[in-house]
Amino acid sequence: MIVASAHPWFRAHPVSIENILWHWGEATSDEVEQGLRWYSDAHHVATVIARGDSHLGAGMLAIYSPQQGWIGNVLNAARVLREGKGIGGPGSGMFASAGQKRAADRLLNGERYEDIVVGPKIRDFAHLIEFGGDKDPNDPHVVIDRHALSVAYGHALTSAEYASAPVNGSRRKDGSVSRRHYDHVVSLYRQAAELVSARDGVRVAAHQVQAVTWLVRQRLNQEAEQQRGLSNLDKGRTNARANSERAWNVFRSNHLPELTACPGTGYQSAA
Repeated sequence: MIVASAHPWFRAHPVSIENILWHWGEATSDEVEQGLRWYSDAHHVATVIARGDSHLGAGMLAIYSPQQGWIGNVLNAARVLREGKGIGGPGSGMFASAGQKRAADRLLNGERYEDIVVGPKIRDFAHLIEFGGDKDPNDPHVVIDRHALSVAYGHALTSAEYASAPVNGSRRKDGSVSRRHYDHVVSLYRQAAELVSARDGVRVAAHQVQAVTWLVRQRLNQEAEQQRGLSNLDKGRTNARANSERAWNVFRSNHLPELTACPGTGYQSAA
């Protein structure tokens, strides 16, 4: 049997439970509190923007999540759900592809996100938001994005390093999704959660360990940016984040005043 950890990428970028636990140990009390409830808070957001349909809201958030910061993701999904049509592609005025527009329209037309999205990261993101955590505690889901993989690696991965990681998965002919290498990293988070739970005497789920350490990783990333001085790319990302925050606050005030807060990302507000 081929061992997932033997893949050349993992040999060059070894991941470990110890790295995840180190990040957990670096978490502030606020980061632990926020991370433990991150997906339940995101579930509330999804339910509100989709007028009570958590499956629709979670699926839309998942569809518009790739290459997008969280607040921009929420804004895009909320706009699409309010307007009742997919948005994306050239001339849309939105950082989203034509493929995302088509996927959004399929979801709006009644298809389930499980039949639309392929990658394990996006599928797990939708699942955890739809249910506010795992539907079945014995079937843990973990979102392995660049920050979560960086946590397991122990250092911030570059965009190129993450792009070359074998965690994208692919749809088989029978409709199932291949995720062996992705689940190799998920298993580390699951084991880390078991260790934290046993040590602290309180059950912590794998997705909660991921959320807490994800917040830590992004805070550390921002601290490193500030120490080295912001590059043009860093400045561009900061400006984009600030613009998304301002636009979301205006949209929320006008259309969703009952939604008073969104779970954060570990970065200080850029607006």
